[in-house]
Amino acid sequence: MANRVVLALGSNLGNRRRWLVLALAHLSLDEKIELIDVSGVYESKALTLSGVDSTKPRYLNCVAEISTEYKPEQLLNVLQNIELKLGRKKRERWGNRNIDIDIIKFGEISYRSEKLTIPHPQAANRAFVIVPWYEMNQDAELPGIGKISKLAYIFADQVKLK
Repeated sequence: MANRVVLALGSNLGNRRRWLVLALAHLSLDEKIELIDVSGVYESKALTLSGVDSTKPRYLNCVAEISTEYKPEQLLNVLQNIELKLGRKKRERWGNRNIDIDIIKFGEISYRSEKLTIPHPQAANRAFVIVPWYEMNQDAELPGIGKISKLAYIFADQVKLK
């Protein structure tokens, strides 16, 4: 049985739009993943461990909905392999990166392991996730939070459609 999954993609190095497109292409090529929908591309200020940093390169972000037969940790491994294929180097937590792919929601399940927490624990606090997701699906719900429409209006001025 396939699960509906919401992913957040971001890039703040190099040709940011190209990295997003390449990541989506890699997702589409996996025979256990069906790309259902993709939001528009939004620009946001860099978020670091110490907060928003206007001196760092800005991010381009989008949200995608997929259907997959993978289990949560299997999908995480697939996403991390895509990041590696595209040349991502993990230097510092929340540092600059050419591509980042996060699992935001996996069906209606809650999941927690050493490597992965679903729903994404910071999703409700991230304009670059909520606004593109809302654009893609106005009825979307984040487990434990509810409809994202309330958050989308709060965050609307923090990201720009590109």
